[in-house]
Amino acid sequence: MKSPSSTFRPQRLLCAAVLMAGLTALTSASARAADNSVLAADKSLMAAFEKGDRAAVNKFLDADFTWVDPDGIMVTREDALALKMKPMIGQGKDIQVRENKVGDQVDWLHVNSGDKLAGRVWVKRASGWKLLHTTEIVKHPPQDEILVRPAYAIPCTNPCQIVPFRPADQVQAAVLAAWQEQITSREQLIRHTDDEQVMVTTYLGETLPRKVRLAGPGQPSSGPPVGSPPVLWMRMWTFGPDTVVMLACQPSYGGKAYWSSRVFHFQHGLWQMMESYHNTIQASGVMTEVQGK
Repeated sequence: MKSPSSTFRPQRLLCAAVLMAGLTALTSASARAADNSVLAADKSLMAAFEKGDRAAVNKFLDADFTWVDPDGIMVTREDALALKMKPMIGQGKDIQVRENKVGDQVDWLHVNSGDKLAGRVWVKRASGWKLLHTTEIVKHPPQDEILVRPAYAIPCTNPCQIVPFRPADQVQAAVLAAWQEQITSREQLIRHTDDEQVMVTTYLGETLPRKVRLAGPGQPSSGPPVGSPPVLWMRMWTFGPDTVVMLACQPSYGGKAYWSSRVFHFQHGLWQMMESYHNTIQASGVMTEVQGK
């Protein structure tokens, strides 16, 4: 005769399996709901821009909202509303949207339409999802980019050692230290960049993922070594203990300055760059470095 415990054991296992399946389904549904809420908010905001509904637009923009247009001009929330700006890419059948949810409080949308590319950074606030930042890029022919290689070595003092920025908390300080390490070498760049990170720039458009883009030994650079582009201005936003959004203005040695929009996430035991857009400031002059200064 079977004992009561042996009789009920299969039933208990079945109930446990059903319960776990239900919890998994609920978790997946919650994740999808969070993602759908961002896409729905983005769609509503684009419709509000199209209609000129300032009240609706105002509802979705974060208090710290910034907008970098295709000319590389950065405007604040107040100025964007006063200028009655409209997104370069709004709504339409030829628009592609790719979502990258970074942590629990940041959702980066890649929005593409032909040679037009936009990054929209949605962040979760107490009152719901808000658009913190958008950067819009129109891909230019690579041959139009001005690049003058310096004839002498330029050490990476700014930004590798110093930047004109004071971190507001320990999380930002950790991200800054990790980024400064990231830009010191190809090996550190690979180490501190997510495998799937796609870079978007004015003259390259959308690149291949980092795991493909930086595969192999790399090509040796010609001429003297030149440090990473310095930082003239920087700001960070912290979202929990594991995610930071960074906006910076960086002039290139022998090229025009650009706005860099990035997001970092703590994963695999270290900080990694998840997204990066470089929007060239078309009105910028070409910066040179005085040798030895």
